[in-house]
Amino acid sequence: MENIDFYKQHLRLLEERSVGKLVELDYHDDAVMLILTGDEPKYVNGKKNIAELFEGYLQYVYRGFISTEKLAITDDCVFLEATIDTKNGPLKVYDAMYMKDGKIFRHFTGIK
Repeated sequence: MENIDFYKQHLRLLEERSVGKLVELDYHDDAVMLILTGDEPKYVNGKKNIAELFEGYLQYVYRGFISTEKLAITDDCVFLEATIDTKNGPLKVYDAMYMKDGKIFRHFTGIK
């Protein structure tokens, strides 16, 4: 699967709120997510912990995707700036995903 198709799939799975499917299909077994939204970075290791994070994110924060403002894709990376709808209104997000074996191996995410 090309990384542009991967990105479209990732958005579709978020829209479907399919956390188990999203994590199983999109994240490498040894994935790490680094979250830069608070005062200190948060590190989430492994599919189980990433799934728990997404459960809370979809329940308490994420309300839907609005738009992609910037998207850069290489054979091993996906980098984007997007706007999402949240419980508190629209929010700019930034994500950089390093891919390994067609899945996210390192996911850096932040908000502005």
